[in-house]
Amino acid sequence: MARALSVLFLAAACALALWTPLSFVGTAIASSSAQPRTALRAEVKKAPKKKAKGPWVGPKKGSWVKILRPESYWFQQRGQVVNVNQKPEVKYPVTVKFDSVNYANVNTNGYALWEVPFSNPAGQSLRAMRLRVQRR
Repeated sequence: MARALSVLFLAAACALALWTPLSFVGTAIASSSAQPRTALRAEVKKAPKKKAKGPWVGPKKGSWVKILRPESYWFQQRGQVVNVNQKPEVKYPVTVKFDSVNYANVNTNGYALWEVPFSNPAGQSLRAMRLRVQRR
């Protein structure tokens, strides 16, 4: 008797599942033309406008600078600027690359803006630099 009742209940559950427009987890079957709600919400939001960039601070990338930090391994030597961080909260925003390595076998270091004034490349006069710029 219990077995017949369970088979009857199982058959009723299958018929009910096929008859109702709801799937097993309870979401409605979406038609092919309906879009999901998340896609509709995504289209409504617009990207915020970017802030205007301020003026460039520090030396340009690729320029040659002279090191003025007395405790630096490369004091009064010239190096090439690799990167300049434009965020004001960075303590040493200018990354400089050198031809020689220090005792730790490193050839780059970070410097403050006041420690790296513009300098001509090693062995070049200002006249030679101007001629090279004019050729470009």
